[in-house]
Amino acid sequence: MEITDYAIQNVWWQGKAYINEDRHINSYLAKKYRWRSPIPGEIKLDPGSISTIRGPRQIGKTTLVKLIIKSLIKDGADEKAVFYATCDVIIDHIELLELVRDYLEFADSNNIHEKFIFLDEISGIKNWQKAIKLLVDSGELDDTCLILTGSSMLDIKYGFERLPGRTGIYGKDYLLLPLTFSEFASLVRPDITASIKPVAALSTRDISEAVNSAVPFDRELKVLFNQYLTAGGFPLAINEFYEENVIPDYIYELYTRWVVGDITKWGRQEKRLTQMVRTAIRKQGTAISWDSFAKDAEIKSHKTVSVYAEDLENMFVFFVLYQIDLHKKAPNYNKNKKVYFFDPFIFSMFNRMFYFKDAEITPALIESVAVVHFARFAQKSFPYAGLNDVAFYWKNRKETDIVLLTEDELFAVEVKYQERITKDDFASLYHFKEGVIASKSSIKLDEPYSVVPIHLLLAVIASW
Repeated sequence: MEITDYAIQNVWWQGKAYINEDRHINSYLAKKYRWRSPIPGEIKLDPGSISTIRGPRQIGKTTLVKLIIKSLIKDGADEKAVFYATCDVIIDHIELLELVRDYLEFADSNNIHEKFIFLDEISGIKNWQKAIKLLVDSGELDDTCLILTGSSMLDIKYGFERLPGRTGIYGKDYLLLPLTFSEFASLVRPDITASIKPVAALSTRDISEAVNSAVPFDRELKVLFNQYLTAGGFPLAINEFYEENVIPDYIYELYTRWVVGDITKWGRQEKRLTQMVRTAIRKQGTAISWDSFAKDAEIKSHKTVSVYAEDLENMFVFFVLYQIDLHKKAPNYNKNKKVYFFDPFIFSMFNRMFYFKDAEITPALIESVAVVHFARFAQKSFPYAGLNDVAFYWKNRKETDIVLLTEDELFAVEVKYQERITKDDFASLYHFKEGVIASKSSIKLDEPYSVVPIHLLLAVIASW
């Protein structure tokens, strides 16, 4: 394809005002609920930098890129200095190399020095990193900011890691993940969340102060939380849910195809995926070895289970929680682990696939939502750590559902989604200096151990 063939994807080349005619911008503006990720405010668009944006399909990566482009043009960038290309029709890394060089030649002919290239869904191109490496090593991208996106998160994660030292001073791997409950609430009811103080740090004092600001909205937040357990954190599903009062079947099918498509692209078997997911539904929140998981799933090798679990975790379908080694404050990979679903919508999607009904609200589902939320919150203090390097469970005579790494001490969370909280329910917290019980409705704000309804607790736990 000639560079002129890409003019239709770059409508702003006709003039700055034409950015508003871009179909992704139009679609975004037509939505009732428009989520703005913090990424545009964080990403550094400096010459010589390479950044990646990873995330599930339909999470809004292309729209995010178009909003960044709109901001660039609004701030004065030459419209022809901004090049966007979807990589769906590019066959291989050779064709990718030719495309980028064609654009660089086009920019030079227009006397453009500082350039911004956005390559969308680059993970669909085999060996794409070879082309990028060659362009960087040759110095051809010295005056160019390069942004890469991908839905095949395994590919783009590994590809980015193969470019050490070539991503520039400001190059970074960004994750566009499903909305947390606090983000969901701020999207749907910003009038409520504007009055809620987010938790600043993992301490019972900070949690109590934040929860006090949320208490006046207890009833509204409870309703929102129940809706979140169905719609999850995917903007497309959220908008469909509120428009139709139900998530249409085609949405579930769309996301199912994403999971199956990505896992089979990596040479995995759809049958094994089905066995893994079905067992994960039954065993969610249960401490289990890969051997036991394999037997339950009727998979011959625990190594196969481990490989599939890692792939599904990299795709943010699963979240694996490891038992903590208290001396090292690190995961003990030899002990039993717990498998959760990363987002309640994904759990509901697979539940419908296997059991032909919507997922029920169970303690295991609530626990999975709490685990992921607290892991994402704890990671803010350790941005270069993985999620399961900051969140664990602990078991001695008693089991503690969630143990979180903080800058000072470990912080414990016990999920008790039940009507009454008794003295015995605190026993799993006493090994730790501070902790909180996530309840169904009971509340007791105290130090060093508190009880907070789950919908209030997660409303004040923000991941950004």
